[in-house]
Amino acid sequence: MKRSSAGTLAVLLLLPVACTAEDEPPHGVSALKTACEGVLDSGSLAEAEKSTEIEKVRSPSDPKISYASAAKDLKESKVEVCNVPFEEDPTPGSPALRIQFDVSDGPLYPREERRSTNGYRAYGLKNGMQAVSAGSSSTILFPCTPKGSSSSINVTGTIDNDLDLTAPSQFRAVFGASDKMIAALKCENKIFLPNAATMKPFPKD
Repeated sequence: MKRSSAGTLAVLLLLPVACTAEDEPPHGVSALKTACEGVLDSGSLAEAEKSTEIEKVRSPSDPKISYASAAKDLKESKVEVCNVPFEEDPTPGSPALRIQFDVSDGPLYPREERRSTNGYRAYGLKNGMQAVSAGSSSTILFPCTPKGSSSSINVTGTIDNDLDLTAPSQFRAVFGASDKMIAALKCENKIFLPNAATMKPFPKD
């Protein structure tokens, strides 16, 4: 009887450990697959997997994103729709990947300018849109006339990452997030985001 009781106690003591291991949030590429409402495609995930920092990536503590809520707050302040932290530094200040939206008072660069610089690569897009990329960050600007509004706003979507994503991968991710924001804002003007694979930056002087 005593031996049986001891065996039962040992099993019970082991159960919490097993459950903790199973409930551990995903790390690395597994964390990215479900993050940001799936805006990272297979090509971006393959690039991120080669990063020396990939094993430090962990799932966001609150992976749920409400673009509807973000759209309501957009006119008042910059909104964050994605924040994937590093394991040893889960503060919002230095994430592995972050996507934010804001309302811009002006264009990303002078509309008459048709060149890139040493600081950023500029892309001339149609229908009032612009894009720039600079190292680990890429931004798209698109005009939007929200439902019920008589005036248009310039919305910018920016991705920052520390996972060595190339500019096309960054743009694909931020375009995916922009599609969701356009739907949440109920933009009444037609917005056709470009194909990141065919985007060509203006030449440098």
